[in-house]
Amino acid sequence: MSLRMRPWLDRIEPYRPGRPAASSDGSMASNESPLGASEHVVRAVTEAAGQAHHYPDPLADTLRAELARLHGVCADQILVGNGSDELIFLLSWGYLAHGGHAVCADPAYRIDEISARVVDARLTQVPLKDWEHDLEAMAEVDADLAYVVNPHNPTGTVRPLPDIERFVASARAKLVVVDEAYIDFTDDPGKSSAMALARDGRAVVLRTFSKVHGLAGLRVGYLVGDAEIVAGLRKIRAPFSVGALAQAGAVAAIRDPRHRERVREHTLRLRGELVHLLQDAGLAAVPSQANFVLVRTPHEEELVDRLARHGISVRPGSSLGLPGTVRISIPTEHGLRLLRRALTPLDRNPPAAAAHSLEQIRSENVHP
Repeated sequence: MSLRMRPWLDRIEPYRPGRPAASSDGSMASNESPLGASEHVVRAVTEAAGQAHHYPDPLADTLRAELARLHGVCADQILVGNGSDELIFLLSWGYLAHGGHAVCADPAYRIDEISARVVDARLTQVPLKDWEHDLEAMAEVDADLAYVVNPHNPTGTVRPLPDIERFVASARAKLVVVDEAYIDFTDDPGKSSAMALARDGRAVVLRTFSKVHGLAGLRVGYLVGDAEIVAGLRKIRAPFSVGALAQAGAVAAIRDPRHRERVREHTLRLRGELVHLLQDAGLAAVPSQANFVLVRTPHEEELVDRLARHGISVRPGSSLGLPGTVRISIPTEHGLRLLRRALTPLDRNPPAAAAHSLEQIRSENVHP
């Protein structure tokens, strides 16, 4: 075959998603909602299926109106996409193509990295410091876009809002993009979110319906930022990228705040129980503000294999740029019992040793 893809694409390592387990309770590799979608979403999607022969609303006006009320912004400041991943690619096409420059953490959220390389942009990755974004070092990089995933994936760490505000004010990057896919799982989302910066046009914020709303299979995300940025990205966005069923499901999810709170409460409660379970098994976890926990272990493959034998799928840290770790999504109640049975044989160290390891993570200058 004489036709070849552009040569710079050879440098891209393909994205490898987490593998599902045989049962939903054992699937802990992809940070999916353990409680699923709201029953209102199911009804709305079923009803919308009756109109599947029509094209969807190209701009998702009903959904944008709901989001505008939710965040106190104008609808023109919102762009809905086929998951936040499509919006990240749009940012790359619009602001990085043919020689642009992006800065992000190392390890990065893989789509930030892949999208930059797809458009042949320069990418500067700044190593984490104490498992968190090194915003001070990132601020010194003269780039077109700066990506801050807050809480960070795959560590689950969060930089507080004052740090983000200082970064936006001091960064040499022309535009700061704050990815808040996991913001609902922080201890206080209202005091952690950079939405006010997006409202004022000082940054762009990305959100997704895949996590707290449990709509990972429908693929809906949105961007909030300056209306001029949104208008520019609309020109290069596929006109019908978000289907009618996805739009209907997202609207129904917003209108059911009780389900969102149930998912949030479940996640925070089981996150604490999972950390204690890991400590009892002699394993240390990086303090998380997301719907997953990153486990530190010198026996990454052994732990992944042990859990797999108990019907549990998790994400090896090596596939996420953090060898020597394993990422475990917050499970269902039954999933936690599966983990307890799987981890009991690992209890070779007294709980005090595990607690000491966790304290080391909090107090030492650890560079993964």
